[in-house]
Amino acid sequence: MISFCFPFQFIHKLKTYFRHSFINSFFFLFQLFHSIFSEFTSTMARPIESVMDINDSKDLWKIAVRCRHLWTVRSSSNKEHLELILVDSKLDMIQAIVPSHLVSKYVGDLAVGASYIMQNFKVSNNDFSFKSTTHGYKLVFCGSTYVKKTELPEIPIDYFNILGLASIADGKFQPNVLVDIVGGVTEILQTQINSDNNKSKFVFMITDMSVHYGAAQGGFPLNVSNAWSGTKLIINDISNVEIKKLKDSLNAELPKLSSSSLQVETTQTSQYSDFDKFIWKAEVISLAEIAMLKQETTCVTIAKLEKFEVGNSGWYYDGCAECTKSVAVKDGKLKCYANHISSEPVPRYKLEVLGVDGKFKSRFVFWDSDCFKLIGKSALQMKNELVEAGEDNPLEFPFGLDAMLKKELAIRAVFQPKFNRLSVISFKDDEDSRKKVKDTFKSHEDVSKIPISLSSSQDDMKSLSEPLSVSADFDPNAANSVMTPCKRINPEASEDVESVQLSSTKTMKPVKKEDGR
Repeated sequence: MISFCFPFQFIHKLKTYFRHSFINSFFFLFQLFHSIFSEFTSTMARPIESVMDINDSKDLWKIAVRCRHLWTVRSSSNKEHLELILVDSKLDMIQAIVPSHLVSKYVGDLAVGASYIMQNFKVSNNDFSFKSTTHGYKLVFCGSTYVKKTELPEIPIDYFNILGLASIADGKFQPNVLVDIVGGVTEILQTQINSDNNKSKFVFMITDMSVHYGAAQGGFPLNVSNAWSGTKLIINDISNVEIKKLKDSLNAELPKLSSSSLQVETTQTSQYSDFDKFIWKAEVISLAEIAMLKQETTCVTIAKLEKFEVGNSGWYYDGCAECTKSVAVKDGKLKCYANHISSEPVPRYKLEVLGVDGKFKSRFVFWDSDCFKLIGKSALQMKNELVEAGEDNPLEFPFGLDAMLKKELAIRAVFQPKFNRLSVISFKDDEDSRKKVKDTFKSHEDVSKIPISLSSSQDDMKSLSEPLSVSADFDPNAANSVMTPCKRINPEASEDVESVQLSSTKTMKPVKKEDGR
């Protein structure tokens, strides 16, 4: 016998279908099961959302838009990035930026007038000196931003939000917002050529049949410690040449441990609780204190997982079947950096999550084993469910991942100042552990004296420069790794920051080249 469990909203449908004849009922039940299955699988993928709803509460926005405008901005260091205006079916607009190190990846896919499904952006305040839209936020493309060209006839191809010249003459406009105007040129008032760059500036008069208006163009002390799986311990082996030399030099036998001393050592070791091991050789500090760290530090802290942070990759990477390192094709075989050979890659979690404690925030990287504990499914299961739901986009963050969010955890992690984030080693989610960690923090009076460190758009841009091939090679929970490896950083990242800041904070007009206009 097979039993089915139906949500309440489908019970009424069942009653209606059974009023029909047997044949019709069979047909309708088939449709019902199909609709139930479709509704279940559709919850794996995220829905299309309105441009007007975009805010910085998350990065996983999925929008259906048309590219209304596209241009290039060149920085003083001769780096170029793209800026574009996106409009949805409700005619709401938002500005987006493609940083210079990603221009080659996206420039071939973007065109004025084309429509797209886009998802996964960094979201920040619309702090341009001159704004192209009135939206309070702007979107910044990152390595995991997904762009798919799609026919969307419901979004008009040519959309202009015309502001009449009479309104401009009456001062009914926002001085820092760019507007669309239409009119005919009636007179050229002035022509000026810049001798430095041979650029021309024109001042002319236009009219829209209602008014004439002028326009211009233009830590711990030094210590010795063992390395995990890398230290070999030899005790009283007289066949070992070095041990024999040491014993001879001491001119006496090495002292032997009695059974009573061994019992004492065992008893003392067993006195360490699970929580003691959790905080062993770690700084127990709050996010407020972590914000002041200048060097790599192992610490234990408290944070509530707020939202996923998107970066250069999606929510998983292709891992080795024998270890947690990422794999790539080498010499015709699928190998990891430890040269393990795999027949096929194993999806492994790597999720960057924003953690919050009061008014302080930090970014945490959770690896495969900890993600599995929090989500309850392996990355392979999650990926297979997404494919079965008809979603083949590897950058689609399935809803099942949200099981991690809104949880307050005690977290042991390595703070990495180079990337301004914490790489998670382990966590505890029980109330007793959280209370013990909080009790160890400094008093609220002390913490209140620490200045708030708000992450800037430059910090966000720098975090996007980390290559997946390096970051995915380290899982602190792996049995064969306890050290954070050296990381490579994209040399163009700092210049990308400069180019974006030029457009968003400078009042001077950058040289712009327009496509299709």
